[in-house]
Amino acid sequence: MKKKPSYEKPTTIIGEDTIVEGSLLRAKTSLQINGTYIGNIEVEASVVIGEKGKVQGNIKSDFILIAGHLEGNLESNYQVHITSTGKVYGDIYCASIIIDDGALLDGTCKMKETNPQTKVKEEKEISKANSK
Repeated sequence: MKKKPSYEKPTTIIGEDTIVEGSLLRAKTSLQINGTYIGNIEVEASVVIGEKGKVQGNIKSDFILIAGHLEGNLESNYQVHITSTGKVYGDIYCASIIIDDGALLDGTCKMKETNPQTKVKEEKEISKANSK
């Protein structure tokens, strides 16, 4: 049985007093940003923006936790979590979302379909009902 991915202890950390600029940061392991990152991020595991962390750019990852500040769009295969201190200025595309009280989301959220089989089954049932 395949284990469901989840938040992992970060193997790469951008520290509080650090500013990193780049067009694209790619990683296979988890990333935590406590400083500032300007550019896009693609991580296969999880991305955490700490309370003092700031990101200007788009993020694509399995799991994304925002406790700091993000100006950009998010795409997650599993879950986005915006904590009470998190601020997101951008659009979100994910399978699951948690927004804590006090969090800010200035953008839209579109949900990915979590079980494509459900949609196919529903479409078949609708088609059957319409053909009667």
